[in-house]
Amino acid sequence: MEEFSQYDKEACEWLKQIPLAHRARSHFSGRAVSDVLISNICEVFNGKIDKGRDKPVNGCLEYIREYLMKRICNVMKEMKKAKGPLTPTATDILVARKTVASQYITVGWNGGDKYQVTGALQYQQVVDVKNRTCTCRKWKLTGIPCKHAIATLNEMIKDPEAELDIYKWVHKVYFLDTWKKAYSFKVEPIKGRSMWPKNECPTKLIRPPHRTRVEGLRKKRRQSEGES
Repeated sequence: MEEFSQYDKEACEWLKQIPLAHRARSHFSGRAVSDVLISNICEVFNGKIDKGRDKPVNGCLEYIREYLMKRICNVMKEMKKAKGPLTPTATDILVARKTVASQYITVGWNGGDKYQVTGALQYQQVVDVKNRTCTCRKWKLTGIPCKHAIATLNEMIKDPEAELDIYKWVHKVYFLDTWKKAYSFKVEPIKGRSMWPKNECPTKLIRPPHRTRVEGLRKKRRQSEGES
């Protein structure tokens, strides 16, 4: 922030007025079970309905409805291909963290619920198994055990009396069953427009005057002041 203040002091003062919990990943609460700072999911959907945006209201809504029908079917096909209890993305993240966790070989137990994980160059983190947290905060933010937590779980498995399954330590939002529930609600097909019931509202909507834009129809959305 000091370096940023030297670059643009006015912008730095404006940024300080926004709470850290709204703009800094390190201060997220973890309630959303995500550490994403960008709005890609909205931008992707916005790009998918691009072809229907210049249609009248009914046509635009029909385009979105038909897109959602196809989207749900495509996701269902991906669900059938998935292997294991987690979604494909969560499985890839967990596998990658398992590989890195092998570098943390020294795990110190305090006799309770906490473990000290040590890596190269005296890099240390504290893992709380009971509260499912790590001082790196990735486990709490994402809901998937971080590399330090996985190293701790590997140490706990060495206990002959412990029966641990790493999937039990992953948040339920990443399970395949949760994914299926999210897409269990279907978009119903409807009859053609000629078979729609007539509206008995006495008010008649008149078409607005048509004016062809010189630069053509706008496809891209208008950016906010902050984006521009």
